[in-house]
Amino acid sequence: MDYYFKIADIKIHIESEVPIAWNSYIQAFACESNEACKEHYMCRFSDELVAEGIPVYQDSFQRICQNGPYEERLHFFGGQGMPCILYKEYTDKKVLLLNRLYQESFLRKDNYSIFNALALEKVLLKHRAIVLHSAFIVWKGQAVLFTAPSGTGKSTQAALWKKYRDALIVNGDRTILRKKEGKYYACGIPVCGSSDICLNMEVPLRAIVYLSQSKENLVEEIGVKERVKYLLSETTISFFNKDFFEEAFEIISDISEGAQMFHQYCTPDKTAVKVLAEQLGEGKAQEKE
Repeated sequence: MDYYFKIADIKIHIESEVPIAWNSYIQAFACESNEACKEHYMCRFSDELVAEGIPVYQDSFQRICQNGPYEERLHFFGGQGMPCILYKEYTDKKVLLLNRLYQESFLRKDNYSIFNALALEKVLLKHRAIVLHSAFIVWKGQAVLFTAPSGTGKSTQAALWKKYRDALIVNGDRTILRKKEGKYYACGIPVCGSSDICLNMEVPLRAIVYLSQSKENLVEEIGVKERVKYLLSETTISFFNKDFFEEAFEIISDISEGAQMFHQYCTPDKTAVKVLAEQLGEGKAQEKE
């Protein structure tokens, strides 16, 4: 079976020997097959998953190996010692080998492990795009991104903007940033953490706001040199891969020079919205209760 998706204007084709029940987040990015695909995957079952490369990174969910110029990634279900997926790169395509022992799990609609095994950050980087951990809202037709370490209040601020400024929340956890015709756009991605908000949209970037919790509200513009540090800390980067890091750093440097970035020290209430809205040029506006 053939599946087609468009993410940040990048067309992806997945050829699978078995039907895949994509969850609703992923299905929202499905597209027709009448456009040229830029990335190709083949998905099939296997009785044995073995990576042949040299291990370069490991955590509880994956082991990444370098095999010459290509990567191999063994993926694990949480707490399981046996790999469930092996991702392998070749010159013209990428292959996902699914452990046949987990066949029933792969066919469930709530299973998104196949999509997570696509090494999407590498695909995006190849097309000059990066993933920023951020809550993504649309206000007055432009994207405002709230970024910060987990637990700081990205989702809280996004929800406040929805309540008091009728902002649309596109994604509560991640945003793709990609440059088109000299301008950066914020794009939806079929991954949203625990926020349960995941829309397929592409909007011109207005500002990136780095959050810190505070008892008072203050917004400061971030200097260009500091912007790189903040963006690096919240961007999905394969630091073990020198080429990946250098390319990602180049994109981040470009964003830092062209995008507006603010550091907001904020409270979890509507005053935080008012202060930032004024900084973004709202002027006098009627408050929503």
